Amino acid sequence: MRRADTILLGQVLTLDDAGTRAQALAIGNGRVLATGSREAMLALRGPGTEVRDFPGCAIIPGFNDAHAHMDSIGTRLIRPTLEGAHGIPEILARIRSLAQRTPPGQWIVTMPAGQPPYYFDAPSTLREGRLPNRYELDSVAPDHPVYIPSPSGYWGQPPCHAAMNSLGLALNGVGRGTVPATPATIIEKDADGEPLGLFTELGFVNTLEPDLLPAVPRFSYEQRREGIVRAMDLYHRAGITSIYEGHGSAPEVIAAYRDMWERGELTMRTAMTVSPRWRSLEEAAAAMRDWAPLLRGRGVGDAVFRVSGVFLAHGGDPCVQAIQRRELDYMGWSGYVQQANSTEEFETLCMLAGQYDLRVHTVVSDKLSQIVPVMERLAGRFPIGERRWVLEHISRSTPDELAALRRLGVGTTLIPGQYLWKHGRPFLSIDPQAMDYVSPARQLFELGVPVAAGTDSVPYDPLFCMWAMATRRERTTGRVMGPGGIASNEVALRLVTRGGAWLTFEEGEKGQLVAGHHADLAVLSGDPLATPAEALRDLRCLATMVGGRWVYAEG
Repeated sequence: MRRADTILLGQVLTLDDAGTRAQALAIGNGRVLATGSREAMLALRGPGTEVRDFPGCAIIPGFNDAHAHMDSIGTRLIRPTLEGAHGIPEILARIRSLAQRTPPGQWIVTMPAGQPPYYFDAPSTLREGRLPNRYELDSVAPDHPVYIPSPSGYWGQPPCHAAMNSLGLALNGVGRGTVPATPATIIEKDADGEPLGLFTELGFVNTLEPDLLPAVPRFSYEQRREGIVRAMDLYHRAGITSIYEGHGSAPEVIAAYRDMWERGELTMRTAMTVSPRWRSLEEAAAAMRDWAPLLRGRGVGDAVFRVSGVFLAHGGDPCVQAIQRRELDYMGWSGYVQQANSTEEFETLCMLAGQYDLRVHTVVSDKLSQIVPVMERLAGRFPIGERRWVLEHISRSTPDELAALRRLGVGTTLIPGQYLWKHGRPFLSIDPQAMDYVSPARQLFELGVPVAAGTDSVPYDPLFCMWAMATRRERTTGRVMGPGGIASNEVALRLVTRGGAWLTFEEGEKGQLVAGHHADLAVLSGDPLATPAEALRDLRCLATMVGGRWVYAEG
């Protein structure tokens, strides 16, 4: 056996089928050479071998975030923050400071008001119970258009709130006669019918900007690339070594990742899916025909960067889609293109994808009962299981539907932090047995359905994701969302590490610390299999390695 480049000493959780533990790990040429006792691994030491000891820590396979939205987190770091402002005077002081160092006429666009990272109910976090209106913003920045955007409902929780000054309203043509294209957007007005510069969004999708505010600056390509650079560091600090963007990514986002890959700057193993911009079934058929040679099967790329398949939405609001189609380049913080398809349109698009041998990824949410029959009809014509079609974001389910997924052989992803913690409240009123099958990690794993879990960046912490699966505690009440669905720590850990490898045909390459696999790993402050479930989110990542290279080390 060759000499090791790196030897790590500590408690090694290999996550192989037998659940093997080891005392040390040897790495060479970016891959795992062997695991075993300290003595056996140290015997592989050469004159240039790096030896690191992590007493009391756990060395695990790197986290694989199966629904990451990493670029989205990055763009949230670019604009000036209002964090820590608990009243209108503090917000105005921030705006005044920005105006003093911004050339007159240029836009001032900040982060949302409220408290990050979610900005829940922003008005309640301010002493006045509201955001500053146009006149208050005018008082500190009369020569600059000013916009305080809302977070999307997916990022935060509807209703979401935004504010704009008078110059901003004028540049966007918003006046007393302005009527939003969707009833989900509310323009607050004074007694005379004049807009106050305050907006409320009641829906989950941000439509305010593409509908009413075309003059607000959009993120540039350079900003999206900068966002990826910033977010990649944050995700590595969380122990994440691979991400999977199955929800689809717009062309500019894919291009930014590819640019980093070509320059050798991409340290996160990144798998992406196309978020299409077609306007009709005819355009969809032509696009799939032309994409098929590149995106079929495993797609194009290598072990660091890969693009394959297409994201197709099921459901959605046609009004939202109509707004988005006015400006197909608009993505806001999301990084993908909004779609709305009826069940019939969804099935037609899936049939086209099957015809052109393209993998399909779709967000299921609580519509598994509508999607399973479609998948069964598709399976009668195309080998969708062999092609590894993926049903993502599953919330509600039934035993019969999960059994059907097993028969179909399709893959699944779950977002436990979203449905069990952040947006779990709507499920608290359903039948207790049905609640066991909300975000059914334990059931899918026990059935043998390929299943992985992702953070959806709410928050971007796989340990929090594990905590959500192992405790199932709803955010506002602390109630357990179905004790029958509680996953063991081991199941939860496998879903945020090994599970994601199946999505990219890489289960023989990563996800375990066994000989021949990529040396992708995270060093945790404690053993996630021995830590009480309630304390999982208190563990820390101390170091992260990708392909035998350290990409993060605490201190």
